[in-house]
Amino acid sequence: MSSLTPQLVGSIAIICLGSLQFGYHMAELNSPEAVYSCKKSVPGNVPYDKSLFGSHGFTRCIPLEPQQVGLVTSIFCIGGLIGSFYVGSIADKIGRRKTAFLHSLLYFIGSSLNGLSINYYSLLVGRFIAGLGAGAALVITAVFINEIAPNEHKGLLGSMNQVSINIGILLTQVLSLSWTNDNQWRYLLLTGSLISIINFISVLLFLDESPLWLFNNGYSSQAFRALHKLRGGEYIQARNEVNSWSQEVGDESNQLLHNENEEEEEQAGTTSPPAVTLEMYLKSSEYYNSKLVATGILVLQQFCGINSIIFYGVSVLISIFPNHAIIINCLISLVNAVVTFGSSLFVDRLGRKPLLLTSVTFLGISTAVMAIGIISKSSVLSVVATFTYITFFAIGLGPIPFLLVGEVTQPKAKASAQSWGTTMNWVATFIVGYLFPILKNSSIGGGVYFIFTFMCVVSYIFIKGCIPETKGTKSYEEVWNLRAD
Repeated sequence: MSSLTPQLVGSIAIICLGSLQFGYHMAELNSPEAVYSCKKSVPGNVPYDKSLFGSHGFTRCIPLEPQQVGLVTSIFCIGGLIGSFYVGSIADKIGRRKTAFLHSLLYFIGSSLNGLSINYYSLLVGRFIAGLGAGAALVITAVFINEIAPNEHKGLLGSMNQVSINIGILLTQVLSLSWTNDNQWRYLLLTGSLISIINFISVLLFLDESPLWLFNNGYSSQAFRALHKLRGGEYIQARNEVNSWSQEVGDESNQLLHNENEEEEEQAGTTSPPAVTLEMYLKSSEYYNSKLVATGILVLQQFCGINSIIFYGVSVLISIFPNHAIIINCLISLVNAVVTFGSSLFVDRLGRKPLLLTSVTFLGISTAVMAIGIISKSSVLSVVATFTYITFFAIGLGPIPFLLVGEVTQPKAKASAQSWGTTMNWVATFIVGYLFPILKNSSIGGGVYFIFTFMCVVSYIFIKGCIPETKGTKSYEEVWNLRAD
């Protein structure tokens, strides 16, 4: 049961295409910004009017003011916030698999509008719709992985969510090396449409519904078969795990599985407790532990300054190597992806808390060095701080928060918990993105990074005192050291 079967690994890879597209869309406008917004012209191999898009009447670029560029970029986050807020309830109603179809469709529509845009407004709408897909994908990917991963591999497989995001960012940067020009920048945006089609077909042909969702909706026999197909091994092991879900939700009527008559079971309807809506999750004190962890860790992930660090670090490196901006972006993305994948191999061995505590400790040191580097105008300190920050973010505070939410939450509320936590993450991202340039350009200047240092200290205290170690645990009661009724 605990082995990483081809079916399990393949299912994880398919569902992670959603988070890969999130990373792709987050970074797709960075490199070609000056070209697509008409700030500069980079001729292609042939005159533009003889290129694919030029010969079909598409404009070479879309004239945009700086504030319009900013809104086109940031509206993606607004779409993501809305998508993540509502998707938990949707996923509980229609299932994880159908929700994956939904976010693939949203990605396709958004990417196609962007790639074929002829004006500012079509770009804006396309980015917003892609953001809706991204918000949905981030939630459903984390929930699905948590529900199908064996306990002993939850850390490894849960980290694939963040690995996929980083691969998406890296893919954008690699393609930008060839396509940041007048003739081909639209290819960069339309590639998102191609990935979404691959995502849709893969889900259709190869992805089964989450066994836990099937069980919670009264399809116990299907849940057992889906789990055994994913994990392999002895039938009794799959049967025992499904039985353990009955005990977790406290529904004795689901103590199973002696009757495997699927038609009888489905005609009987759902006997499990109804899924927890987001409203129920937020109002009930039963989910206090989950809300505390989900809100705290996903807000602090952003308040420790990841987006500002990457932005400033890139600008520092570009000032040193002005002719290699895109290559520098690729290098930073590559380091992030490789270190995140490497650290995923140790999450289940070392535990979540040790990696988180180590991560925020070095993030605090890095932000302090960054502040000193800016104030003293030392590019060397800034470069060292940037790569140190990226490395230690990737080993802990990057991948672990999203996988942690599902591990500290009751099974019936996982989708709502992930939805809430991801929404709070988007809100924190917006706050940092809005306030950072204001503070950096004020009298505080480089000292703004000491604020992130302080937030790293707060994060250390929060992780130490409020987050349980979930490594190897099998139930909500075990995570929180509660006595099951």
